[in-house]
Amino acid sequence: MDVLTKGGAAGSVLASRLTEDRKITVLLIEGGPDNTGKLEGVVPYIYQRTFMSDWDYNYTLTAQPGFNNRITPYFRGHVLGGSTSINGMTYTRGPAADWNKIAAYLGDQSWNWNNMQPYFKKNEQFIPGVSPSNRYLASAHGTSGPIGVSESQINAWLYQPTLDAAQQSGVWAYNRDGNTGNPIGISWQQFAIKNGERSSAATGYLNQQVRARSNLKILVNSRVSRILKDSSPGPQPKFSQVEYKTGNGPVGLATAKKDIILSAGTIDTPTLLQRSGIGATADLTAAGITPVVDIPAVGKNFVDHVGIPAPWSVNSTLTDDEIDRNTTLFNELLAEWNQSRTGRLTTTNLGHIQWSRLPSNATIFQQYPDPQGGHADAPHWEALLANKWTSLTPRPAAGNWVGMTHFVMSPMSRGDVKLNPADPNGPPLINSGSLSHPFDIFVLRYAIRQTARFFTAPAWQAFNAQPAFDASILTSDAALDNFIRSNSFGGAHGVATAKIGKANSPAGTDVVGPNFRIKGIQGVRIVDASVIPFSPSGHSMVPVYVFAEKAADIIKANP
Repeated sequence: MDVLTKGGAAGSVLASRLTEDRKITVLLIEGGPDNTGKLEGVVPYIYQRTFMSDWDYNYTLTAQPGFNNRITPYFRGHVLGGSTSINGMTYTRGPAADWNKIAAYLGDQSWNWNNMQPYFKKNEQFIPGVSPSNRYLASAHGTSGPIGVSESQINAWLYQPTLDAAQQSGVWAYNRDGNTGNPIGISWQQFAIKNGERSSAATGYLNQQVRARSNLKILVNSRVSRILKDSSPGPQPKFSQVEYKTGNGPVGLATAKKDIILSAGTIDTPTLLQRSGIGATADLTAAGITPVVDIPAVGKNFVDHVGIPAPWSVNSTLTDDEIDRNTTLFNELLAEWNQSRTGRLTTTNLGHIQWSRLPSNATIFQQYPDPQGGHADAPHWEALLANKWTSLTPRPAAGNWVGMTHFVMSPMSRGDVKLNPADPNGPPLINSGSLSHPFDIFVLRYAIRQTARFFTAPAWQAFNAQPAFDASILTSDAALDNFIRSNSFGGAHGVATAKIGKANSPAGTDVVGPNFRIKGIQGVRIVDASVIPFSPSGHSMVPVYVFAEKAADIIKANP
């Protein structure tokens, strides 16, 4: 039996793929509940209701100097399906350069963009619906995978001014399909939405047919506290038991006859290892944990995108602000969704997605090399255009808004994840290091000025587009930097806290080898976002899915 912890994106993939072989038995232990059929977990438009709910771990970042010492939420799914059951469903593969970089880093060309295409397609069931064919490239997509992918058919009033302003301002050229290896430009956004419902790891990979397999057992509401070393002789310690507790019940032990596979994610995988005595000795000792195995890279190298919203007011009454303010309207739309899975609640408030690079002569490159290696397909920043107010500050009582949220896609800031010495079994200390590197603040400053160009294009004049922030900050680096630091948040796309490396890489620089086994111990693999070695130049959900798809093949071939 393999024991999997937990049932997020990667854990769900592995549970599904490994148990395709009926000779393999899997116990999947998930800390949160199963929200199958629950309204907030199914209706795409209301996904934000899941934030800071029982389906969220309700983690926060430590006070970040880069955020003017604010403490901000860090959303992580505490539910079967993990963060795929609470996120915004944005479906992005990233550029070819991301995957070619991983292949070069590992010295293994099976990871390059071209060779990873079967895994992308294996994950996806692309459903074009009524979308015109010039919005996507059909040959790039899978048609029979577990995750349904579609485009928004709603918020039509927003489409034309968006495309016209992109052209008029020169900020973005039209890109037919941003998931073909070169996302640069403005594209129609693709979502993990199928037939008007969220398509998550829980609904896709752990559908009812999969759950009915006799060789798969799923425990929900069961928190794994640590993994335990056994007394097996050998040059390396072996871990074969998982300690967990279901609800308020007694502590249980699950014994893996093959492997323990950790899929707890960027935050919980390193902290689970640390509670088990695996990690940097100094970190363990500080938390009162007896060191068992010294692996310095556990919890280090944390890297995440940073987002900064900057809404603009418009005179259109067709924004989704009306849905959020008007209970009667929302209930009418919910009744439509319940009856036919149609209408404005079948998608989020986003229509287009934009990806951009800094110009090659940007002054920041005089100080720092391009973290994207100069690759023309690798963005430095992303902009998400929403059909409503999207700032972290409260929505004004009146008015209509178009939200523009900017993300740095090539962050150079780094942080770490550690146990809290005051409460090692409680929420960890998540130090994202956000905006600690000058490159990242430069990117966001440039991005906000570019989207201001976009909103001052002629196409927006009919809608009287005006910034919700003081426009004078656009001409002052210091004022704009303060605005960014006062309003930014962690993107919840973090990776690399237990990163993968070559089999013969220098000791202490990574955590797992190419077979996903933890170096220096026996019996434990890691497959989740924590092993991804570099920040994806896109949202992290799809990279986690395809890492897990490839890992499943590696595990089946090398049990």
